[in-house]
Amino acid sequence: MSSGLQACGISVERGGRRILQEASLDIAHGKFTAIIGPNGSGKSTLLKALAGLWPVSAGEVMFCGKPIRTHSRREIAKTIAFVPQDTRIDFAFTVAEIAGMGRYPHRGRFAPETAADRAATEAALVRCDVAHLKARDANTLSGGERQRVLIARSLAAQPDIVLLDEPTASLDIEHALDILTLCRELAHDGHAVVVAMHDLNAVARFADFVALLDEGRIVGVGPVADVLQPAALERVFGVRAEAVTDAAGSTHFLFHSLK
Repeated sequence: MSSGLQACGISVERGGRRILQEASLDIAHGKFTAIIGPNGSGKSTLLKALAGLWPVSAGEVMFCGKPIRTHSRREIAKTIAFVPQDTRIDFAFTVAEIAGMGRYPHRGRFAPETAADRAATEAALVRCDVAHLKARDANTLSGGERQRVLIARSLAAQPDIVLLDEPTASLDIEHALDILTLCRELAHDGHAVVVAMHDLNAVARFADFVALLDEGRIVGVGPVADVLQPAALERVFGVRAEAVTDAAGSTHFLFHSLK
């Protein structure tokens, strides 16, 4: 089922260069959609366009049946949460304060916090397993902890759609698995979850759908098993991909240089 968010033939230009070309993607509720592709292929650009953060030069991002550009940022932020790859926090806020910022679309930046705001923030902290850190200075946290705090901030807004830009970048294996498991659980709970990713084995394990990007174009989109085909991966990533099925029936990929 559609989430009410679609990219309809969108192109994006930045600094005189076309980064995304005629991309179409329908975001589905209750599904984990992975966006994959080589560095510079347009993954972050597509996410930012879907979030309404970057304007398109052609086509439209449609949100709730209207071009997203016709909605206010506050309207968008109540439904669509965007979690950037950069986890830096520039000021000495506590974890609770950072998570509470997710309520701004509902109450305004300077309005007093309500009981509903506190309940939504606490639920988001618990969901992301950082409630025990809420009194900590966010700048003292590990990278994995900061990433979970930023996801908690996004969930405090109680969005229907969660967009994450490489949330496992620079994380160790344990914390990366924690983040991907959380994304999987959010999709199971009915959210539309879209994640830009590099780890194709993690995509095969956690995602439902895949959009494969190459030089700014979506060259494959659909269920994981349909898109993660060795020939397509070789063509886009320039490596030989070998699919291996384990005893449990799960598919894993081994990659070999073509040189």
